[in-house]
Amino acid sequence: MVEVPDEIRAARLAELFDLVVDSYDNVGVPFFGPIADRLIAEVDPRAGARVLDIGCGRGAVLFRLAEAVGPGGEVVGIDVSPKMVAATAHEARARGLTNVSVQVMDATAPTLPRGAFDAITASFMIFFLPDPAAALTAWRSLLVPHGTVGVSTFGAWDPRWEQMEDLFGPYRDRAFFRIDPRDPNGPFGSDGAVEGLMRTAGLVHPRTVAFDLDLFFDDTEQWYAWTRSHGQRQLWDSIPAGDLDRVRDAALARVDGWRDEQGRITSRHRIRLTLAQRP
Repeated sequence: MVEVPDEIRAARLAELFDLVVDSYDNVGVPFFGPIADRLIAEVDPRAGARVLDIGCGRGAVLFRLAEAVGPGGEVVGIDVSPKMVAATAHEARARGLTNVSVQVMDATAPTLPRGAFDAITASFMIFFLPDPAAALTAWRSLLVPHGTVGVSTFGAWDPRWEQMEDLFGPYRDRAFFRIDPRDPNGPFGSDGAVEGLMRTAGLVHPRTVAFDLDLFFDDTEQWYAWTRSHGQRQLWDSIPAGDLDRVRDAALARVDGWRDEQGRITSRHRIRLTLAQRP
């Protein structure tokens, strides 16, 4: 396998999320918001706290943090995607959030003051990074003593998603994404493995909270639009044009079989929240 340099990987990641900026968390399927609510509840930032949100996207965590810390606090959001940052900064201004700032920055080595933040959040982004433990180590230095870092990742995968592997597996870009978050033997394969990343980064008292998030889709086209509205877009885009219609049609036919007793297309996601502290 040809190794992809980190700077090229970061550029491609920025391009991916630039592509989905308009549809991201915006196809009528609540996903990032409910996860943000649970993550912030576990991190529990106090009023007046200073918090960093890494991989802030369109602000699902960021804006909720701004409310949690209040006008006396400060929330900084960073993201590798310039278009995400521009859109989120515009939204922050439209909401009148004077305690929020957003900037373009690589999550692997944030250029921010050391010991400046009471808490750090990172929702559904750490598995995109080439060396998650190294990134967590860099984040640890940005925390005050006993400050908290909280990340969200996928827990166990719905077996119905695993049944798609024969369709998508041949097209996965394993050179670009070094880590497969679905790998049961990988760094995100279990609660203990993610807690181990925290310990490797010098963080202490790791703990895990997990919950199920059920998604409901109006039809197969909404499911397709949702999968193209976030990081999974890269998987669709990696399928050659000559194969795309065949793979899409086969996937939608299977998804149509995911209907519940009310006729809704459903998908269950196990969400893992992992928290730890700087000593």
